[in-house]
Amino acid sequence: MRTRHYITIFLLLETFFLQAQTRTDTVNYSLNARINPGFGEYAPFLSSANQFDRHSIQPNSLSLWGTIHKKMDDAHFDYGYGAELDANVSKSESRFFPGELYVEGKAYFLKGTLGMKQRIYGNQDPELSSGGMIFSRNSRPFPGISIESNDYIDVPFTKGYVEVKGGITHGWFTDSTVTTNTLLHHKYAYIRLGGSFPVNINFGLQHVCQWAGTSPNYGKSPVNWSNFKRIFFGKSGDSSSPGTERYNALGNHIISKNLGVDVNLRSVNVSLYWQNIYEDGPVFAMYKTYNVEDGLWGVSVKLKNFQPLNRFVLEYMSTTDQSGPWHDLDGVIYGGTDNYYNNGVYPNGWTFYGMTVGNPWLTSPKYNENGSVSVFNNKVRLYYAAGMGRIRDIDYKATFAYSDNWGSPSYTYKSCKGQFSYQLEASKPLPSWKNTKVSIGISGDRGKMYGDNFALLFGISYSGNFSY
Repeated sequence: MRTRHYITIFLLLETFFLQAQTRTDTVNYSLNARINPGFGEYAPFLSSANQFDRHSIQPNSLSLWGTIHKKMDDAHFDYGYGAELDANVSKSESRFFPGELYVEGKAYFLKGTLGMKQRIYGNQDPELSSGGMIFSRNSRPFPGISIESNDYIDVPFTKGYVEVKGGITHGWFTDSTVTTNTLLHHKYAYIRLGGSFPVNINFGLQHVCQWAGTSPNYGKSPVNWSNFKRIFFGKSGDSSSPGTERYNALGNHIISKNLGVDVNLRSVNVSLYWQNIYEDGPVFAMYKTYNVEDGLWGVSVKLKNFQPLNRFVLEYMSTTDQSGPWHDLDGVIYGGTDNYYNNGVYPNGWTFYGMTVGNPWLTSPKYNENGSVSVFNNKVRLYYAAGMGRIRDIDYKATFAYSDNWGSPSYTYKSCKGQFSYQLEASKPLPSWKNTKVSIGISGDRGKMYGDNFALLFGISYSGNFSY
């Protein structure tokens, strides 16, 4: 029903914009297909992770998707829209769903979006990262309404040396959740210092909360202005809230503070970034947080004049501390065993359609063999490397990852499960077929977490544009 409403709004707004538009706009479109023949219990982990749920985790599957986008330009007033339709077919499942469906508009430094739009939040590398601590490219986007700044904007009277950005989103969990009619609250704020200097420093805060809905075990949490203010500021619920949320914060809150340093030189750009994660208040400085050992540390390097390897990323992630081994002991609340991405009132946790919304190495429920909708594996250490470049007219991307997996505070594995994953992809234009690219790759896993899997990746894509 909600999808039908979005389509109706999309068509009405598009009609309005077409009538009002006086300049020529360009629309980009693409048609894509990929098949992954191979062996193993699952498709290799990297062949489906961090791709907006576009590909199935089942082996020997066919993926088809088409896209259409009109992007906003640099004018003070503009609009844009986008849509993507995805389909997967394998021996054990078939899926057809919208991967994107949105309209957006901007006025000077503000922009608004209605619908489902694929985007990246956080200061991690947007193309090669394993994924931010709260948002990655692993799940399809939430439907919602957002208002945010148009990237970083100058603070008046600072001559561009101080910039800020921020935004707020109200969204909906439209998948089949145990606690029904669940809502999403997301807000973020960043500051960047340095301007035209070669070294810039950025610091920001990401805050998400699942709230409202009806739980089969805890009852109903009403949607009203009073409860919205509580989840906005991370306060406890009132007498109308589920019992566990009267002494805890109302809703399922996850916070990540981001700290980064960007060094911009003539031939190379280097970005260092750190993201922490915590689910308990109060909000301390990053180095004072209870679980300071947990988070994502990364370095991203862009080599401007070396096409064979023009970008690479190295990352380390740990989520094993979780504020300590005790939540409470002898009547004292320690706030440990955070059980990242999980929550008692919201058993689906920080997932959407079975895929982890945050870093995908905190394993998506789709991999649960017992049918559970929760994140069973969230105590992880990850070592990750990825790079991309061009050799003649061939573009390539290579990714390597090793993880140690211990389960979760509530379900610890008998022994650590190590897993190595790799993927190498290359694509090349077809000279005889205009606007057409073919791709080929290999992807595989070896270990005890996802098993031993291997697949060849064959793809073809056609892209084009038209103006009106």
